Amino acid sequence: MARLLLGTRGSVLARIQSEWVADALRTAFPSLEVELRIISTIGDRVLDVALSAVGDKGLFVKELEHALLAGEVDLCVHSAKDMPTATPDGLVLAAFPVRVDPRDVLVVRQAGLGSDLASLPAGARVGTSSLRRISQVRHHRPDLQLIDVRGNVDTRMRKLASGQYDALILAAAGLRRLGLWDGTPGAQIGEAVVYPLEPAVMLPAVAQGILAIETRADDEATRTLVESLDNPAARAAALAERALLRRLEGGCQIPVAAHAVMTDTGMHLRGMVGTLDGSTLVFAEQTGDPAHAETLGVAVAEELLARGGDTILTAIRHQLEARR
Repeated sequence: MARLLLGTRGSVLARIQSEWVADALRTAFPSLEVELRIISTIGDRVLDVALSAVGDKGLFVKELEHALLAGEVDLCVHSAKDMPTATPDGLVLAAFPVRVDPRDVLVVRQAGLGSDLASLPAGARVGTSSLRRISQVRHHRPDLQLIDVRGNVDTRMRKLASGQYDALILAAAGLRRLGLWDGTPGAQIGEAVVYPLEPAVMLPAVAQGILAIETRADDEATRTLVESLDNPAARAAALAERALLRRLEGGCQIPVAAHAVMTDTGMHLRGMVGTLDGSTLVFAEQTGDPAHAETLGVAVAEELLARGGDTILTAIRHQLEARR
């Protein structure tokens, strides 16, 4: 009987995502044994500082990749939005399973506090640690109080219920994978109420809702097993969005967003770069061949830079350097 060791973070969501992959592999290959191996990451251990202040992308990935390269595990499951755009030598992203809801959601503490950004009370306290979300919220509602929030979904929901926040902005995919929300606008989680934020209002993070399964490049046997879970539409979207981010040299310290969807004429990609204060949001969009997803991602990135994104990114990097 073949046996695989699957490396995963220890959070409830990470384990659910990894167990989903393990179950899918067991179903596809009934004689296969898959065991989860819990690995702690920097992002799991540092919970009292905003991610943008801790460092760049990779906070939830590096220790998993080190274990994979060392042969301690055979594959790792990541939330693709947490991954750096460069994959270490010797590793490969072997599969991107079908994408779950890529949107963000607004979770209000109780009914009547608002059903979208526009209807929240003046000065409402909104919890988020994402510079991408902060930039877009400030653009639409500069009067709102944006307060940093860290921890897993359960921790954040407890803080919301205790009155520390009037609302949270979370990823729809996390709530759906945890079984907390079925996608119905206005559905409740305890006293809290969930409303989706459409991409026209809140453009998602790069690869939000997509899982990435990583293996060693020279482990052909594991790669072959894992590739059975690859979804072409999810792969094309991930490659396009990640290429856009890579061209912009972005990370968790820069407000960048992207969303790719399949249409009758090809894959449509919309991207955004915003200022930290939300005063300016620059958008660009193009439709291209999903078979050349990375080319499309770079093209949209170039358009963003030409429309003013280059000036925004240069200013943000100067601000970051001045703080060091």
